[in-house]
Amino acid sequence: MPLRSAAQLPPWRRQVMVWIMAALRLGAGWLVTRTELGALVMTPSFLRAQLGSALCYVDAAVLGAGLLAFAWPRSYLVGFVLTAAGLLGFEWLWRRAGMGPGAVLVTSLSVLAVLAAGEWLTRRVSRLTRG
Repeated sequence: MPLRSAAQLPPWRRQVMVWIMAALRLGAGWLVTRTELGALVMTPSFLRAQLGSALCYVDAAVLGAGLLAFAWPRSYLVGFVLTAAGLLGFEWLWRRAGMGPGAVLVTSLSVLAVLAAGEWLTRRVSRLTRG
């Protein structure tokens, strides 16, 4: 069976592809932020005990909003920026609490960047092939 471009697919199938990628971005985002979110909002939390609840909850809110925006197809870039900011904020809080550098920050940011770049490239190629 020959390969078809996305423009040749039926409309329902193109729409399903968009939501499958949204679910993939949400799942990958959850996998790379769940530990950080848990450390920020779980009870008891040594980060909240050392740094106060306000900073931890603000960072958790940035991470949560970033995850949701990253999954939503129209706001994936904003979501990527918010999620990256939340991860960097967590690293800052982690080090401020006296802990050593996190081992997965670069990997987490890389996974999110690949997914964001993939979405951007898909949209770019789609625009170029349409006209």
